[in-house]
Amino acid sequence: MDLAMAQRLVDRRKAAGLSQEALAAQLGVSRQAVSKWERSESSPDTDNLIALAALYGVSLDELLYGETVGDGDGGTEASDETEETENSADNARCGDKPLVDISLEHGIHVIDPDKGEEVHVGWNGIHVTNDRKGEEVHVGPGGVHVDTLEDDGHSVHTNADGTVTIDGDTFSSWKEAHNKLDHHGKHFHTKLGRAWNKFPFPAVVALAYLALGVVCGVWATGLFLVFLIPVYYAIGDFIDRRRLSKLVGSVYPAAAIAWFLYMWLCLGQPHPAWVILITIPVVGALMHWCRKQWKHRKQA
Repeated sequence: MDLAMAQRLVDRRKAAGLSQEALAAQLGVSRQAVSKWERSESSPDTDNLIALAALYGVSLDELLYGETVGDGDGGTEASDETEETENSADNARCGDKPLVDISLEHGIHVIDPDKGEEVHVGWNGIHVTNDRKGEEVHVGPGGVHVDTLEDDGHSVHTNADGTVTIDGDTFSSWKEAHNKLDHHGKHFHTKLGRAWNKFPFPAVVALAYLALGVVCGVWATGLFLVFLIPVYYAIGDFIDRRRLSKLVGSVYPAAAIAWFLYMWLCLGQPHPAWVILITIPVVGALMHWCRKQWKHRKQA
């Protein structure tokens, strides 16, 4: 499918006020399939083309070619559009490089096949997708729409009445959402976990650093206090969710990096202290395996 048709599919969907998820639900296909159509990576089959034309209230010719194919002015308009598409294609870089299409009618459309990324800037706002990571961001007159569709991803929408919907839960404001959700966008499980994570620990660390610097003059060494921040929030997550693998996976990298920097900057022994850095991805992979095993055991 050519880039011009892909852009028509994008424009028709947005004119109908549909997100990729909403369109996919109406057609009975995945959001990734709709995303690939609109990035010119694949084409809808005949049944989906008919369904799209019926949904948008246009003919198949209009959906496929932009105008109804016919004699007289219709043919002229179709050829004009083809010429415009060819002119805008002059701005494109083909092959494995990003494809760029710029026109006054459609705006700026950029597709990077290598990275699976797409950016569209037009009259309806800004739309960014990354199919490989399963991410989509749309900023337009209707508000902000964010979707991260991976296992730990989230869906965020701003609504016309000022409310915010996060993963299906609606909050009266961003402040309410901030108060009820942790920094991962998930609900707190315990009151202690919420209190722990809401405590302004970074401000305490900053004050402690200034105190050590002014009173004891240890400005350089005091910087190691920064490593307490990720450790503090990792402990808070453990208190709230009781996931030991998450705790180890978060604390170990911070501790390993802090120890290496201490050996290097304070004791002048970067070798063989650097070996500790190699263990970070090993421990991370081990903790990920432990989480998967625990998840499978719970589902069994």
